[in-house]
Amino acid sequence: MIYILKFGGGDGIDFAALARNAAALQNSGEKIVIVVGANAELSRVQKERGITPRMITSERGEKSRWTDETTLELLKEVYGGTAEKVATKISEFGGAAVAQIGSKDNLIFAKQHGRMRIVEDGKVKVVEGDLTGSIEKVDVAAIKKILADKKILVVAPPAAADGSTEVNVDGDKIASKIAVEMQADKLIFFANTPGLLENVENEASLIREIPIQKADDFAVGRMKKKILAAKRAIEAGVGEVIFADGRISENPIDAALAGKGTKVF
Repeated sequence: MIYILKFGGGDGIDFAALARNAAALQNSGEKIVIVVGANAELSRVQKERGITPRMITSERGEKSRWTDETTLELLKEVYGGTAEKVATKISEFGGAAVAQIGSKDNLIFAKQHGRMRIVEDGKVKVVEGDLTGSIEKVDVAAIKKILADKKILVVAPPAAADGSTEVNVDGDKIASKIAVEMQADKLIFFANTPGLLENVENEASLIREIPIQKADDFAVGRMKKKILAAKRAIEAGVGEVIFADGRISENPIDAALAGKGTKVF
């Protein structure tokens, strides 16, 4: 089986528990790619260094981090460091892993956004200079080689762009793109919630299953982006998408596979 796992970057994610479980699954013969997030940690580091994080909202309502050259260097430091830590933990728990940022050897290639239309203070503005991009391709052959060598790939933004440019890309989209290109059996997103919630303020409102035929009925509000992304992944050949709790301290991946979380199928 091929598992693509996205470890969210919010507060409370138990990276050690996820790494331990990933190592056990690898030793049982599963092939695993992990995409790490470090959003909360990056914001903390920015504030520690006197930088105020800036979030922007596109015309389509998608939020992202404004990324200038200083932010990009910090992102490489923080996200790359998180990938290294997860890979080290996997090794400590008896597995084998290699950490890599997406821009190295063009593992993840993206197109820089260039001019962007954003909404700020209720007004549409055109901004330039944001070092973010949209994923165009992944190096499937390189990923397959790492997996064939019986190693887990732990990958993090940024991605490569034209020339020597690097750009920030969305980790969820990296995971989805790899899952589609690898025709993964499972794509699992771990966050600091039990899964997708009908009411974001109430963890008891967990939605346990979403058949793909009914996905559009659930694609509303803050869930819309995630559900539609899951639907596209399944339509492109991914076996199943799961949104699961990354705070579980005992076998969180096994818990997701056993039905704890939201399953889109």
